[in-house]
Amino acid sequence: MTQTRILSVMASKLSFARVAFLLSAMGAAGMAFYLPQAESFADRVNRPQAGKKPKAKKHNLVALEVFNGTLVKIQEEYVEPKRIDPKKMLYSALDSVQFKVPEVLVEPRETENKVVISVNNKKRTFSTAKVNAPWRLSQELRKIFQFIQANLSSDADLAEVEYAAVNGMLKTLDPHSVLLPPEAARDMEVSTSGKFGGLGIEIRMVKKKLTVIRPMKGTPASRAGLKRGDHIYKIEDELTENLTSNEAVERMRGEPKTPITIYVKRQGEAKLLKFRIIRDIIKLESVESRMLSPGVGYITIKHFSRTTSRELATAMAALSKKGAKGWVLDLRWNPGGLLDQAIYVSDLFVDLGVLVTTVDEGGKNKRPRSATKGNSDTQSPLVVLVNSNSASASEIVAGAMKNLGRGLVVGAPTFGKGSVQVLYDNRDGSKLKLTIGQYLTPGDRSIQSVGIVPDIQLQPMFVPEKIKSHKDQIRLTPTDRSYREKDLNAHLTSKFVDKPIKSKFTMNYLYKPDKRLKVLDDDEDRLPPLDRFRKDFEIEFAEQLLLSIPKARDRATLLKGAQSVIAKADAKQQQALESALGKVAIDWKSGTSNVSATQLSSKVTFSKGGKVEAGDILTVSAEVKNNGNTTANRILLRLKSTNPHLDEIEIPLGRIDAGKSLTKTTQIKIPTDERDRLDKVSLELTSDRKKVSTLKEKALRIRAAKRPVFAYSYQLVDQGNGDGIPQSGESHKLLVTIKNIGKGSAKEPSAVLRNASGDGLLLKKARAELKEIKPGQSSQVEFLFNVRKPKRPEIAMEMSVYDSKTHESVNEKLRFAMTSPVSFQKSERKLQTKVRATIRQAASSSAEIVGWLPTGTKLNLDAESGDWARVKLPGKRTGFVLLKETKRGAGASKKLTEHWQVTPPTVEVSASAYQTTKSHFQVLGIAKDDSKVRDVYIFVSNREAKIFNRKVFYRAGSGNSLKFDASVPLWDGSNRITVVARENDKVQSGYTLYVTKSKSPLAVAND
Repeated sequence: MTQTRILSVMASKLSFARVAFLLSAMGAAGMAFYLPQAESFADRVNRPQAGKKPKAKKHNLVALEVFNGTLVKIQEEYVEPKRIDPKKMLYSALDSVQFKVPEVLVEPRETENKVVISVNNKKRTFSTAKVNAPWRLSQELRKIFQFIQANLSSDADLAEVEYAAVNGMLKTLDPHSVLLPPEAARDMEVSTSGKFGGLGIEIRMVKKKLTVIRPMKGTPASRAGLKRGDHIYKIEDELTENLTSNEAVERMRGEPKTPITIYVKRQGEAKLLKFRIIRDIIKLESVESRMLSPGVGYITIKHFSRTTSRELATAMAALSKKGAKGWVLDLRWNPGGLLDQAIYVSDLFVDLGVLVTTVDEGGKNKRPRSATKGNSDTQSPLVVLVNSNSASASEIVAGAMKNLGRGLVVGAPTFGKGSVQVLYDNRDGSKLKLTIGQYLTPGDRSIQSVGIVPDIQLQPMFVPEKIKSHKDQIRLTPTDRSYREKDLNAHLTSKFVDKPIKSKFTMNYLYKPDKRLKVLDDDEDRLPPLDRFRKDFEIEFAEQLLLSIPKARDRATLLKGAQSVIAKADAKQQQALESALGKVAIDWKSGTSNVSATQLSSKVTFSKGGKVEAGDILTVSAEVKNNGNTTANRILLRLKSTNPHLDEIEIPLGRIDAGKSLTKTTQIKIPTDERDRLDKVSLELTSDRKKVSTLKEKALRIRAAKRPVFAYSYQLVDQGNGDGIPQSGESHKLLVTIKNIGKGSAKEPSAVLRNASGDGLLLKKARAELKEIKPGQSSQVEFLFNVRKPKRPEIAMEMSVYDSKTHESVNEKLRFAMTSPVSFQKSERKLQTKVRATIRQAASSSAEIVGWLPTGTKLNLDAESGDWARVKLPGKRTGFVLLKETKRGAGASKKLTEHWQVTPPTVEVSASAYQTTKSHFQVLGIAKDDSKVRDVYIFVSNREAKIFNRKVFYRAGSGNSLKFDASVPLWDGSNRITVVARENDKVQSGYTLYVTKSKSPLAVAND
């Protein structure tokens, strides 16, 4: 489901989502933190805008300003000093640096108290024996950074290197202590402000068009007349076809009271519509509310910002006037936010008791926060909805309601983040988010790594209306996969955690997807409705609880009365499940038989002998025979695998009569971009959710499909004075020829040109969707742009080619120098090449090479200037050749040999098998390039072992080929090995394979 985005100056749903993703990627899925004193609006106005970096001198990596500042805060404030291990922090900091910087390879030799650092094949060994205190950590890292900085390429971003080191160090403490780089720090600050400046529209990319989903009421966008479904064609003078939603947001941000002009294509209108809109302050509401039915008010909190409690109080007052006498408080998908706001929200429902207690290391210093009397509604029945994405601040509210006996908690166990962070500002604009305490719910109960266990746990099931293809999968059992606090590396533990608690009731229900929110057919007239509220089963169930027990004043009474509601709902859901499965020919009626492991015999086969190609449809067939004398009911086969595309696939067989057998199949689409791999697949039989037997483990061999590799040539075609040199005020055409030099087809290729010159360049046509490009074939694209007045004497663009099927891509930054115009005189002399002549795009020896003409080629001369001649080339373009490479004479017509400026290295890897019983796997191969292979490096990952992108090999090159032979360490299970070969920082290619390590070899065969 595509997420919507709200345009803003200083905050947006996009920026909030981007921060949430960043934190999640760093292992920080929920937030509960204190903010320093609020920055004034004037301060924010005078601060550099998001996306615009302030001018600064080159970062001094060796100074360790941010790193040392972080160390000081860790020593002074960190919640668990026992976790501060300087040597471990050093190794982790360096590991993070080597992941960020390809040229750096770190070989930790912890048993020898050494670390070997290689930078561009220059190697040095550093001792870690004396790194036993934070100041010694800083001292040793300074020496290492001196070596790294001296040997890195001059264009390396040294600030990013230091940020990586800081986050590597913080990773050893806990998953929520992170350093936010300046841009992410600004977004974090904005997302908690509760208001922002902007236009007030929600946007989405629909059919690759920037489309208005909803103009918010009372905002500049709605007052200007923007409508739902409008296609934003241009922002000021810039086309949106080559912008991402993120980039569009950045373009439309600006200070309040400043104007912006956007151009819109509207259905039914022949011409572009022009809107000049004055930006304004817009409140980003965190609370939405409505009446569900007479007497029941519904409130959802999306996140906890500075205005949340005030919004909630207002919403409750309004619903109370409409007759609300019970509350459904929806905290599902709420990642958290401000700790104080969670306390204020809890206080609106409770007038007595401790709402939350914050504690430091060991629980020595406690700070309880108690409820105050006289706030809002503390008597009406309350049901709180939660799920596994309810984290931190939302868990504080749910925990307070449950443990104080105020309300019933319904849904799924929450994320389990029970720690508190504080934000510290750094002079460079970055922010340190550091864990300084843990919080306890009432009764001094910690939810750290366990979450809030709901009183009534609801587990969804799904049955498609019809089974037509691999897309129609049945889901009857809850997933074993999770992404919660307990799954994060280095998560904190707490001595205040109670023994494992189970839900009082558990109920399965049939999930019905909202057809309105189905993935759109990208038709603008099929956008989702403005009112996206939907009364799903969880909301309906909570509503029914309140309606059935209207006089309940506390959790205990609600819980007692819930039994009859659950019984009715459960019976209804089971009946609905049987009916849904019956429509797809599965008899799921209940029975009383007690099935034993010996009663059933089974056979499971994979199509194509268990050897499939990427892009294939795999058919899994399960035949089960009932050898007993009684009926076996609700029989289900479930697959488990380290390959997520095979994991938790279910084949329900249903009822099997005594002495009978039954066969059912399911189809699984192997992704087109799947890599070479061999996967273990275990199979389990259950009867009415009870395990009957585990079948013999199988192996599935997947062969990667042949993949495209893109090369391209480009030429700047001067539509101004014709000298081939861009000058201010001129229009130019960029001709790009894309060639597939790989072994597989590019099914859905596209080419995009992005502006890297700011206001100095205006792109007029910057995107092209291409037809299939088969191996060896080419396709030509034209881009158009105007040159304005760049701040530097050059124009810069980034050219990308991408195939949406295989996800193969290549990109490169193109730079064209701007110099004084060159005057040419017309000439029609008959000339030919006297050598293999180089054709350039401008009359300069430093200009880009277009191609070469062989000796004796006829030149269609157009004009001359000094040492240069301008010649006509195929495709209504011109090129420039040095006169000294020509001679008089007619010559013969010969073909131009194109110069392919961008050709990624090709990577060939030798792998005789994709499984092993050994601890290391030998990866041999060669990388080749038509110009130069800068380097080759290798990463390995193993999700089960919690090894993520560990660099294990680096080698720098000097010629156009580079052989490599790497011994890659493996861990039990599936290991993802990625080989990367680079021509330069932008142009690179890779090869990925999966190797399974097991105690004994796996056979690929059917029963």
